Amino acid sequence: MSSPQVFGPYLTLVLFLIAAFVAVGREFWMARGLDKAYPLGRVSLAVPIAVFGAEHLTSPHEIMKLVPAWMPGKLFWTYFVGVALIAAGLSFIFRVGIRLSATLLGIMFFCFVAMMDLPSAIAAPHDRFAWTLFARESAFGAGAILLAITSGARQRTPGENRIAIGARQRTPGENRIAIGARQRTPGENRIAIGALYLIALVSMFYGIEHFLHPECVPAVPLAKVTPVWIPWAHFWTVLTGIALVIGGGAMFARNVSRQSAAALGAWVVVLVVSLYLAIMISKPDIEGLNYFADTLMFGGVLLVASRAYDVPRKSRIS
Repeated sequence: MSSPQVFGPYLTLVLFLIAAFVAVGREFWMARGLDKAYPLGRVSLAVPIAVFGAEHLTSPHEIMKLVPAWMPGKLFWTYFVGVALIAAGLSFIFRVGIRLSATLLGIMFFCFVAMMDLPSAIAAPHDRFAWTLFARESAFGAGAILLAITSGARQRTPGENRIAIGARQRTPGENRIAIGARQRTPGENRIAIGALYLIALVSMFYGIEHFLHPECVPAVPLAKVTPVWIPWAHFWTVLTGIALVIGGGAMFARNVSRQSAAALGAWVVVLVVSLYLAIMISKPDIEGLNYFADTLMFGGVLLVASRAYDVPRKSRIS
């Protein structure tokens, strides 16, 4: 970990986790029930994108190899994306301009899909990793768009609070933290549901991959094989596959969509702080960090997806 290419991203991980605890901890603990999924999801998106941004800045010549050959200024775009990712991470944690930063982040991921992932998958249709990366970036883009839509809430007035909670007075801090009352437009609702369905499809696709390749680490089915020292290694992958297929399917049903997405996201985060953290600690290199961050971000996407349907105001403050 002594090289800047490794130390920089790990330092970014630690700093952003501390910032998330300080800035979002009170919001998380004050939220009730399923409402806890939203701040946890926001942090689970913010920390990984900051880590990815740090990698762009510390290993630019490796990252720029991923830029399409026809694009000029490869090194410029590498640094630009790195700075943009870190800025978006700060925006998500400190709740400054989330709507704009999340929208731009979603557009960026869908540009990656169109320029890199989809052409690679079409060029190698039998390569499961190409399709997995296509699905992963699509889910990341959908999650960012959902965050943009669900973050546009405004602060309630004291009168709205009295009506909504039976005249119980909130403190100013509680009022700021409460999820706001802004109503979505029909267009926003259509986009949110489309993003939710895309995330559900990706979850089911991932789940099927788990059954076909139980030797690989769970949640995001890429190439890494679960270390032999992990107890019941194949069991966790198959169990996660079952959860992804059933939970992804349930996300299409409005009456259980919120619970399904939140439960899946929570399970993925549990995998991250147990299995993936153990793998990363056992061998603190860039690969272990990338798997940790990738999986945490997918968990964040699922948690944010729990707010895809416009939650009735009563459930937001109960």
